[in-house]
Amino acid sequence: MENYNFMIDLLLDQWENKIQETTDLFVAIGEQFAMEPVAPGKNRVIYLLGHLIVASDCFLAALEPDARRYPEYDELFLTPQHHANEYPAYELLLQQWVSINEVLSAYLRQLNPADWKSKHHYISETDFILEPKRNKFNVLLNRNAHLFHHAGQLALIRTKLAKLQ
Repeated sequence: MENYNFMIDLLLDQWENKIQETTDLFVAIGEQFAMEPVAPGKNRVIYLLGHLIVASDCFLAALEPDARRYPEYDELFLTPQHHANEYPAYELLLQQWVSINEVLSAYLRQLNPADWKSKHHYISETDFILEPKRNKFNVLLNRNAHLFHHAGQLALIRTKLAKLQ
């Protein structure tokens, strides 16, 4: 059990570090470049910020049903972006990004090993019996991979902006 706790702590540290790095990127990019695509024809920075808010919000709901804070963003940030979309203010989204991840981090840190092995909200009891690896720990693994993917996209814009300055 000690090794399991160690692995959970390592993964949580990795997740929290990437959250902080991503936050720092969003701050550094700022509102001035919020509408910039990370690469030609790719997602805009503001879309990625909103998309990651929704991802963290859904992550929280997977652990604690009815805990969603921003379900109104689903249509805007879970569907492919459209050039005509109007987004909330960048600074508001940045505050919401920080807030949801503070809540999520606190929640994750209080889970015990039995909690991590338990089913998440998005799987039925029947399916969980058939696939017990679809647990809360697995959700953390998947959310970590998702965050790393989009942080990589943001690295593209950081490189682009460095060339402009």
